[in-house]
Amino acid sequence: MKKVILLLSLSIIFISFLHAAEEEPGRPEYTIKKRTEKIVIDGVLDDPDWAAAESVGDFKFPWYNYEKREVVQKAELEQTEVKMLWDDEFLYIYYKCEDKHIWADHYNSNSQTYKDDCVEFCWNPNPGAGNAWNIFEINCIGNLLNIYNDPDKKAPRGNRRNRTIMVPHIAQVIRGTVNNDEDIDEGWIIEMAIRFEDYPELLKKKPQNGTLWRAGINRCGGMTNWQDSMWAPEWGKTVGSFWLYPFFGKLYFSDESVK
Repeated sequence: MKKVILLLSLSIIFISFLHAAEEEPGRPEYTIKKRTEKIVIDGVLDDPDWAAAESVGDFKFPWYNYEKREVVQKAELEQTEVKMLWDDEFLYIYYKCEDKHIWADHYNSNSQTYKDDCVEFCWNPNPGAGNAWNIFEINCIGNLLNIYNDPDKKAPRGNRRNRTIMVPHIAQVIRGTVNNDEDIDEGWIIEMAIRFEDYPELLKKKPQNGTLWRAGINRCGGMTNWQDSMWAPEWGKTVGSFWLYPFFGKLYFSDESVK
């Protein structure tokens, strides 16, 4: 019996080591605090809790000087602000994107939204169980490409579009005009709420104080000013390789109120 317990303990340690090893050092971290008032998903961002919340920090442009991407070199870099809050039912996120030339060609869900001005949220709610994650790619006009990526499975099940789950609640605001390069725009906003009970992996494991998620928070796409920027940058890697799981950052849920 003692041998069985010892073997089980060693197995648990070995599995934990495997997943811990799949991580680049120095990954950014962000603490998600609890909301104190109702968050209205409208893209306006006038809720007092949003004003009190801290941003994840400036996005990085890891491929800006990459020799073979002249489009990126000539583009004017435009910053993205992201904040997060949570309660017992939802994770709330907003992206506030500077953008002088807003562009979108994809008006249907699960189309190639990443070719438009677009943001990404890649999230693994249970890093200890494996490297699978959900991917939301949302263009500036609010259309969603939803992908479930599981590197431990073989295609096509390993990388599936249109997963059979509820999509997040999404609102968007355009500060300018879409597909008109004759004027100068201010930017655009995506605000969304992810309901925990809509996702099978969270039915029995909703976040609580101290819960860790691994996440990639990115921005890409556009026509005149293509933007490739990240919260958790992949320095020195192939241009546009946003989905390298070892480079994902860390999100910690906290019971501390935002104010």
